[in-house]
Amino acid sequence: MEEKIQIIKNNLTGDIEHDIIFLNSLYEEQNTIISDATATIEAINIVIEEIKDLQQPKEEKYAEETEIDEKINELLNHIDEESDEDALKSIEEIIPKIENLTKNEDGILYCSFKTEYEKQLFERIFADEKQVISTPYANDVIYIMYADLLLKKKKRTQAMEAIDRAIYWNFLSREAREKKLDIYFEKNEIVKYLSSLKLLHMISYTATDIAACYNKYAFVFDSLKDRRAAYAMYRLSYSYYPNDEMANIISEYEESDTSLKDMSADEIYNLALDNEVMVGANSKIIKALRGLITDLIENGRIKEAKLMLENDYSMTGDEAIADIYNKLLELEKNDEEVQDNEVTENVEEVNEETEVKEEKPKKKRATKSKKNDD
Repeated sequence: MEEKIQIIKNNLTGDIEHDIIFLNSLYEEQNTIISDATATIEAINIVIEEIKDLQQPKEEKYAEETEIDEKINELLNHIDEESDEDALKSIEEIIPKIENLTKNEDGILYCSFKTEYEKQLFERIFADEKQVISTPYANDVIYIMYADLLLKKKKRTQAMEAIDRAIYWNFLSREAREKKLDIYFEKNEIVKYLSSLKLLHMISYTATDIAACYNKYAFVFDSLKDRRAAYAMYRLSYSYYPNDEMANIISEYEESDTSLKDMSADEIYNLALDNEVMVGANSKIIKALRGLITDLIENGRIKEAKLMLENDYSMTGDEAIADIYNKLLELEKNDEEVQDNEVTENVEEVNEETEVKEEKPKKKRATKSKKNDD
């Protein structure tokens, strides 16, 4: 019986009215089947009752969502016109409603993500085999707006609580974590700042985001008068995102202290370790990314796989990843069908070598500075 019930459930769409019509149609089919008809009809009855139990809450939920839509639209359309007090009142009416819509249960985790890519990374790294479901609204963004309004009213403690709630809904929210950093820095709470910065670094999944983290580390070390550590951070930043502004900063450091020009990759690495700064991307991010790349290639989604391979290479400089990218280019050039064989096996082999620990960075990354380009 349980097997029959599961087979029927597997054919449901989630649209209650449609599913009830589908289940009722099965009755008619069973009239023409002699053997096993009784057991199948009994299974249908059980599933119909389960769905009917869900029907009323869905109608109530739809009405609740309509009210939330109206309140959010009103807030967004008039937020520049409203006083801070009115805006706070509006958003404080919205928050309990969005919270009520999505309550986590056993095996289910509701989250708000900026992109599908964020959702997939989170699922692979942090979800612990739970089913991740996107919230109907951008809960994290709503809480960030709330925090901004509270900060205007000088309600720092409540603002921090709102930011933490934004992070609860989107663990990968860079915007929320950076707001927390701003508050800590403003209050000169350097220990808390560095602790939060390490978490921001941990969840960074692009080379530019990693570079931005090193800029923040450098700013703190410079404010603490540790110019060697600050210089090392700027060099790391430049290696992940080369740009003229960073090259100029590095040159200024080297002009003020010519000994910095001779800082080796090993010294940069050791300075990072001494200051408990991770070098590069979180290896769990890389492993998850490579798992996604494998899935994309297996499903023939080559353009997306190439974009992720580019992102991987920008973070790791791994030549094995570059080889896989070039192989995909060659296959596309020759109009060959990409199969889930040699290429995906190569990704899996590279992924297996990515341990859940931070390895020493490649010297070519850590030694890159403006003087290398001249």
